[in-house]
Amino acid sequence: MGHGQFGQVYCAIHRKTGELVALKYLHKDRFPTHKFLRELRFLLSLEHPNIVTCQALEHSANGRYLVMDYCEGGTLRSILESDIILSWEEMLGLVLDILSGLDHAHQQGIVHCDIKPENILLTLTPRGWVARISDFGIARLSQEVNESEMGHSGSPAYMAPERFYNQHPLTSDLYAVGIILYEMLLGKRPFSGTPMELMVAHMNQSPEIPAELPDPIRAVVAKALQKLAPKRFQSAQAMRQAIGQIYQDCRTGEFAAVPLGGKVLPDPVVAPDLPWVAMPHPIQVMGLVTLPHAAPPLASKPTTKDGAWSPAAASNLSPATPNLLITAAENHVWFYHWPNQGMPTPPGPTQGFTLPGPVQRFVPLPQGGILATTTSLHLLAIPHGLGRIAQEADPIQMAVAPHGRWFATVQQPHPATADLLIRHLRNQPQTPVKISAACRVSIPIAEGRIIALLALDSHHLGLVVQQPQKTLVHLITRRGQYLGPMPLPVALHNLVPTRRPYRYLALEVDQPQSLLVVDLKPLRMVRYRADIHPRWIFETAVGYGLLDAEGHLSLMNEEGQVINRISHLPCPTAMVQRSPSQFIWSVPEDDQRSRLYNFDLAHLGLDLVF
Repeated sequence: MGHGQFGQVYCAIHRKTGELVALKYLHKDRFPTHKFLRELRFLLSLEHPNIVTCQALEHSANGRYLVMDYCEGGTLRSILESDIILSWEEMLGLVLDILSGLDHAHQQGIVHCDIKPENILLTLTPRGWVARISDFGIARLSQEVNESEMGHSGSPAYMAPERFYNQHPLTSDLYAVGIILYEMLLGKRPFSGTPMELMVAHMNQSPEIPAELPDPIRAVVAKALQKLAPKRFQSAQAMRQAIGQIYQDCRTGEFAAVPLGGKVLPDPVVAPDLPWVAMPHPIQVMGLVTLPHAAPPLASKPTTKDGAWSPAAASNLSPATPNLLITAAENHVWFYHWPNQGMPTPPGPTQGFTLPGPVQRFVPLPQGGILATTTSLHLLAIPHGLGRIAQEADPIQMAVAPHGRWFATVQQPHPATADLLIRHLRNQPQTPVKISAACRVSIPIAEGRIIALLALDSHHLGLVVQQPQKTLVHLITRRGQYLGPMPLPVALHNLVPTRRPYRYLALEVDQPQSLLVVDLKPLRMVRYRADIHPRWIFETAVGYGLLDAEGHLSLMNEEGQVINRISHLPCPTAMVQRSPSQFIWSVPEDDQRSRLYNFDLAHLGLDLVF
């Protein structure tokens, strides 16, 4: 997963239970055995919902691995560095979580010694986040080792004055919580500078607490950041009671109008008129396929009676343009030759087919793609043409391997069962298309709602099933072996793949004003707040795009910061991505016509480099 302050951290799975855990590597030369075992005794004794629990210890030739609870939501630092604007209830709730964990540890005489946002891990819930303190015991052991080598150590930005004298009272942890609270409120820490400058500030400089903050909050921050330990809160429970009263008041809306975190969104920019072309049908854009050089025309008839390939026939399609745009309306599909840049005027030559049922979706292949209707599957194979490859009732979702050598569909014959059909495909330009018989896998889904079928890589699929308050990703190999479910702690919908392997964008059922970035390997889920209720989410050249039904677009960078807002855009019913900065949107005009818009981020007058 990355590197912690003590070494590598890995994501692992328990072979018997399927539970995800974190393995934290500790080098044997850094931590003497007798001190390590002493701290491990304390670490194993801490079991609390707001503390990352140590489940076991594993030994290897080079060191030790702590088996820890897995927290998929990242760290509190990721929230502080993003443009997420927390409500009072959310912000104070996270602080209350931290204090609950500290209270449990302090009652056993255990001081953390390194409370900071990087050591506050997050677990997602449908309502928000739960904060959990990590590195108990190990943080203190690291302090002892470093202090014996080089004097005081830790994170100077969060260290109480007495910590610089190698003193570790319980109240030093509460001082660090006060710094975190200050940072969450104002978007910055009370003191900054070099380690030496920070030490002087912690010892001598009073923090500036703005008068605009409500008096109860100002009083809590001031008391938590007292220079002398006896003047601070004397227990985590006392500080928790003071903040708990404010938490109850904020739930009534008393502090709702007070801005938090010092974060200001950029002013929206009115979008210029987008270039568009009129289409003679009320179409939806389905996909864009890159044509090989001098591609021959498509077959003029989709299939013969037995579903075999029909012979190629003459066509008025020209191979001069490099892309084939797939559009559909009901059971009709049209193919347009499309340029790499801009919009054709008028639309390029077209060819249309009538399929047995309404077109549901199109999934691209390296040499074409697969169209799914309510009753059948059709392969667009360049240069062979369009042909039916399977008679299949109501394929709910479809996925194609990255290399195009297999594809899968899923049906739901019963509310509690999903049938996955996996077929292997050989589609080479100079050889006949061959498709294997379907490998069928039945998966119990407990009456969940199937929202996506993902080709995770060349060997694995993920069937995504929405359950109340959670989501299950059922993992299957391309050969049909069921590996089990991976639980996600929130209910998702509208998953969108990205260029990064195993990363998806998603919307949440219970958090409509948010974007969720989901990494499945290793599992990590980061929630970013939006200023709109997004209907469309997509990856862009600068990060992520969120578009609502009223034509408002928010552009985020990969850290969740809103960098641009655009208004007065058309509201598409479907879109296809041409490049990281270009999209084709279909917008209906009436029952007979529609428009295709070219949406190009580089031509919106934004202060961005593409």
